[in-house]
Amino acid sequence: MNRNTPDRDDPGTSAPALASHFSPLTSSPWLASRFLFPCDPRRHADHPHWDRAGRWFVLWGLVIGLVYALVFNVAWRWFGEYQYIRWLPAVAVLTADLAYCGYRLLAGVAHAASRRDDATRDTTGFVSLPGLVAVLLVTIAKYAMLVSLPRGQFEPMSTLVPEPLYATGWLGFLYPPALYRPLIVMPVWGRWAMTLTLSIGRTAPHCPARLQRLAVGTRLRHTLVLWLAVTALTAWYCGRSWADLPQGLAIGLGVTTACYLAAFVLGRRFSGQTEATVSAVGLVGELAFLALYLPIARSIYWY
Repeated sequence: MNRNTPDRDDPGTSAPALASHFSPLTSSPWLASRFLFPCDPRRHADHPHWDRAGRWFVLWGLVIGLVYALVFNVAWRWFGEYQYIRWLPAVAVLTADLAYCGYRLLAGVAHAASRRDDATRDTTGFVSLPGLVAVLLVTIAKYAMLVSLPRGQFEPMSTLVPEPLYATGWLGFLYPPALYRPLIVMPVWGRWAMTLTLSIGRTAPHCPARLQRLAVGTRLRHTLVLWLAVTALTAWYCGRSWADLPQGLAIGLGVTTACYLAAFVLGRRFSGQTEATVSAVGLVGELAFLALYLPIARSIYWY
């Protein structure tokens, strides 16, 4: 047989390519994590599975929320609280957020505020003084709202106590105490806001290939379905009776409005969406949820 003639049964060079195509490290959920967490943006930047990675942002947000709740629980048990204020547990959650889970969101705000000409390329590099000020203000605001989260002690002012929204029993592990619920829902709204930003408008010129594929594969109808799921979770977690469901819906509508306006303004500023603007809108979604949840929780839990 001629050595230059490939065998019909020999896979040749297609086997490594096929293995790479079906590798778990290049699957859509894994690629979504590479966009959400501080990973090297150059690895697998042009992989075709990026067009389906945006659909996993909300699920990763739920995982991040569970991590926040676990970190808060451990820190609360270890350090306790002072004058009914949980200072150090809030520091622990903020550290996990800024150091890893929410690093990309904060970096997006820093570079969007820096008004860099090359902000369309990535979210790394030099940050100007306005970017540093934005990081400082966001950190202070987020810590203040985390410290202000209500413990959820319900003290009825009459004998007519509202029925629980859901019975405990086997659903108890799905319905944690009130203090942990906003910690779970907050990153979910932030990652949904990133999905919303990708599904509206267009990407900026010279943006990375993975962002272009993300925007192409993120459809508005998928974003709306995810919005219904996140809003339902919010209404479930942000109330104690069926009468509180409209307040959860109001939170969902308020966060959606804030995220849409932020995506529109940043898209105009950079002639399209960039990785920095997508991440920045995610942080807007988190802060908008906390800002809307706190006054509503005050009326629900009467604290």
